[in-house]
Amino acid sequence: MYVGRIVGVGRSRKGDLVAAYRVSSRSFPNRNAEKLGDTVQIIAQPGSADAMSDSPYIAYECLIWNARFAVVSNGTHTRPIYERLKAGNNPRDAIASVLVGLDREFDQHDTPRICGLVDLAEDKLWLGTITATSLSVMPIEAKPGQLAYITTYEFPLPRVEQIDSDFDATDPNAVCRHITNGSVFAQFEKPVCAASWIASASGPEIATLSSIR
Repeated sequence: MYVGRIVGVGRSRKGDLVAAYRVSSRSFPNRNAEKLGDTVQIIAQPGSADAMSDSPYIAYECLIWNARFAVVSNGTHTRPIYERLKAGNNPRDAIASVLVGLDREFDQHDTPRICGLVDLAEDKLWLGTITATSLSVMPIEAKPGQLAYITTYEFPLPRVEQIDSDFDATDPNAVCRHITNGSVFAQFEKPVCAASWIASASGPEIATLSSIR
């Protein structure tokens, strides 16, 4: 099954808050996830056909964090949501206002914009989506060992049943491997790269995984 990009938020077996992202792609497979400061960016592989494109749907920040928040998404809405949080907006308003303002991606598929948010101060998780016909922003209840997810295709709206309850990753590298080919994610085709963030006791831990194909 092809589901496109994947956003996940949840809790590790130890109860640490987690955010994860995976690029799956049929048309633009030549991309990497790279950490740069307090962000992870999706970039085209140098010298590849994808590197010739200036499309914001190909290269963008997929993960940004600070001492309180982590925001993960499939496009250029990552930073605007983060900036609204820094300005004092609550998570619901930050997500909803940015998604409504930008709308879905205006490509041939009307690709939804999807995002996840971790609020360390409130110990809460959020998922949000805007499609051509709907907007949804939901707080997410996840127990230790659970990862809630949304995808650009097939499963774009947050739903209670979209929870992976076999989430046993204990470090960010394992989270990247899990969202690539573990549990329910193993049935989702054409993985390209992944990124993850875990709020450990010693501070945030981040990992990326590229060149999956």
